[in-house]
Amino acid sequence: MRLPVFSWLFLMAIYALFLMTISVFGVSSPCFRNEQSLLLQLKNNLTFNSTMSTKLVKWNQSADCCSWQGVTCNEGRVIGLDLTNESISGGLDNSSSLFSLQHLESLSLAYNDFNLSHEIPLEFDKLVNLSYLNLSNALFVGQIPIAISRLTSSR
Repeated sequence: MRLPVFSWLFLMAIYALFLMTISVFGVSSPCFRNEQSLLLQLKNNLTFNSTMSTKLVKWNQSADCCSWQGVTCNEGRVIGLDLTNESISGGLDNSSSLFSLQHLESLSLAYNDFNLSHEIPLEFDKLVNLSYLNLSNALFVGQIPIAISRLTSSR
């Protein structure tokens, strides 16, 4: 059975539309609620300049956290967090919700201002899947905790 050219073009257009729909709407899973809650807790506990922030300032409960700038997800789990140059100041304490993001593989806190009065938190060893950590120019003070050396994930 031979399809007329018009039918062939119509089928190709439908197929292309289907592929575009999948790429726009169906590729990623929505963020798990507990992950979104942890990220919102993190945002609420950080001190940052909302006029200088381009990512944190836009995080809100009404949107899927996997669509937030600076957040990377895989199957609804937060695996990447890029808070580079977000005008974060103050500290990041050991009880931060950041350390409950168990699937986190990549984290950047670079180019923020932790005031040269806050040490690097000891709790980084809780992030057992972490394979990339960028703390450059974050203005932490003190020695690098030994716990960071135990992060051996090489995904």
